[in-house]
Amino acid sequence: MGTKQGRIVVHLLAAFLAVFAFLACTRDVSARKTDYSPVFNASYYAERYPDLKAAYGTNANRLLTHFLTFGMSEGRQASEDFNVDVYRNNYPDLRAAFGEDKKQYYLHYLNYGIKEGRSGKGTVQAASQAGWRGIPGTDHPSYEQAAAVLDSLGWNLGSAFNWSANLTYYGHGKADMPETGDPGTRWFASFGFNNHKGNCFVMAATFYEFAKLCGYAPRQVVGYVPSARGGITIHSWVEIDEGGQTYVYDPDFQYNKKNAVSGFKLQYGQKGTWRYQDYHQMHE
Repeated sequence: MGTKQGRIVVHLLAAFLAVFAFLACTRDVSARKTDYSPVFNASYYAERYPDLKAAYGTNANRLLTHFLTFGMSEGRQASEDFNVDVYRNNYPDLRAAFGEDKKQYYLHYLNYGIKEGRSGKGTVQAASQAGWRGIPGTDHPSYEQAAAVLDSLGWNLGSAFNWSANLTYYGHGKADMPETGDPGTRWFASFGFNNHKGNCFVMAATFYEFAKLCGYAPRQVVGYVPSARGGITIHSWVEIDEGGQTYVYDPDFQYNKKNAVSGFKLQYGQKGTWRYQDYHQMHE
């Protein structure tokens, strides 16, 4: 390439990079023009999440960038005045519109909710206690039992998962414990709440009902996983969709103390987990 052509290429590349940088800067400035203060406080965000404080310290711009890029979609709380789960649980019309896309709840509150007098302040426990009876399909007695347990756990999904994972294991040939999903979620959940024991179906069913009362749209599924004795064995777990991704919640996986990975919010194919296969949704 001649010297003149080389200079032309360099100038064109420089011009392209300048335009790209300008557009990126314009987009960033545009994002910052939105007042996020009703849902974001940098100091609160850093103190609430040690992982963010370790990564970004008290740098407000970097904390805000994380919140906009990841935090909203993950449902992180960045202000004591707004809890996305409270906002979601308070308004059935928003749940119908946005489902599990948590970022949309933040944006709705900023763009419309504040003007409409809506509130996302308070605790998930208070919102859930007031609103769970309006969730379709929760009229079975097992949901009353699930709500009573959640009352004792502060309506925290992680604590609810541990409750299910810590049930006494009961199965493998027990006459009163079915080893297929045929009885349905409600039967297994009732057994777990009444007897405080059960197999993978019971653990998954109780967590399914906890998650549903907390405002999620869970699915209890039945399929197969590798057996310690060789081959495969029937198994049940729960799926929840968040941010376009399907996550696995498997209390029985966590019950197995040999597993170094938690059974809470796994991904299919994740290293160190079971190989889930041939699965389908169970009926309630």
